[in-house]
Amino acid sequence: MRQVSAKGNYLLLHDDGAIHYPFSKFLTHEYDNPHTRELVSQSLRILHRFFTAHRIELAVRALERRCLTYDEIKSLAGLCYRPLGEVELLTDAKVVMITSAKASKPPEDMIGALEPNTAAKRLNHMATYLKFYREVFLDPHIKSEAWRSELITAYDQTQDKLASQVASTKQTHHWTIQSLPSQRFLEIIRTVVLAPETLFVTVKGKPSATLYRDRAMFLLGCEGLRPGALGNLLREDFRPASGHLIIKDNRKRRLGRPTTGTPVQKGADSKRIAYASETMITLWPFTIKAIADYLSQERDLVLAKHLKSRSRGFLFLNEKGEPIKHRSTLTAMFNRVGKQLAQLGMLDIGNDPYFKNTDNYNFYGYVLRHSAASLFIELNGTDNAALDRMKTRFGWTLQSTQPLRYAARALSDQANMTLMEFHEKLLSDAKTGRKE
Repeated sequence: MRQVSAKGNYLLLHDDGAIHYPFSKFLTHEYDNPHTRELVSQSLRILHRFFTAHRIELAVRALERRCLTYDEIKSLAGLCYRPLGEVELLTDAKVVMITSAKASKPPEDMIGALEPNTAAKRLNHMATYLKFYREVFLDPHIKSEAWRSELITAYDQTQDKLASQVASTKQTHHWTIQSLPSQRFLEIIRTVVLAPETLFVTVKGKPSATLYRDRAMFLLGCEGLRPGALGNLLREDFRPASGHLIIKDNRKRRLGRPTTGTPVQKGADSKRIAYASETMITLWPFTIKAIADYLSQERDLVLAKHLKSRSRGFLFLNEKGEPIKHRSTLTAMFNRVGKQLAQLGMLDIGNDPYFKNTDNYNFYGYVLRHSAASLFIELNGTDNAALDRMKTRFGWTLQSTQPLRYAARALSDQANMTLMEFHEKLLSDAKTGRKE
């Protein structure tokens, strides 16, 4: 299957070009964020391969007042551990074989298996689709109340089993926050500000041609901006005189229709998730200077090479003077800096209990955002006023509970520190007692 966008509709097509109408209607009506649509469509494509291989037709099952069996749900969960590209290349016979009870290894132990959290998300997407399918395509055509009630029960049971098949990472738990210790975070910022040539380099170790741009974007990441928002900023959003930055959705300034790889402000047009579509933050002085350096040392020079500006008004441009077109540009930048930080020993784990079974911090763009949020809590406390300011700073709505995760993490750290101090004092008192 493949997906296309047409006149505001998100369509999933069969290999022969025919529209899969239930999938397409579900994606168009239930999701308005292009990145979420992309993830959900991947889950649906796996569901389609499973249904095709096992000859499952939901309309026929409805006549029998049933949805999926327990064994089918278990088999489907196993398939969700596999990469989408691999699943779509499998023959029907191969799909049936690897999802059978005779499979030699649990799916999560197979080479190349995806994380349990990914499999769990896919199963939740499928459960949500099945509920939609029953409500939109089945219920209106069933006149018998008893029949409808039995079918609702069957679908509810299937949805519950799908949602509970894989123990995913608990994203709302404060232990899952992957932030750097504050002192390490500040040390990295210091290096970025004072010695950028050691971090923003080419493969051959020479200073990058986009050093000033990448340093400015990195420091904005340290301010708490999501990676996608960095490529979405306009030049006019930067207010150096007052030290402010406007963060809003600027997709309409781009040429053509945005793709799933286009950098965007997360949740800008979503009606279902708790993100603020527009906010304004106060920047650190060194970030303001880094952006100003980029404007004068790189951006103006790139634009001067062309008779006509290609920037569309965006703040950060590629070497052709055009807006950053794909999130992979940002990902590659953070990966390069991460490698340099590791080589300099600045990502060594030490005894940090939140990063287990590894020697180095797993560095990526969102680590900076998590670290900025953790530092904010450390500097401002965990009272309600501080948490409300945090919502504005990090682009959450007033109803969001996200700050509570960081507050819980901070309180947990403080409790551990208090117990450690008590333990050390207890040992000290015990030694003093023995001497007396």
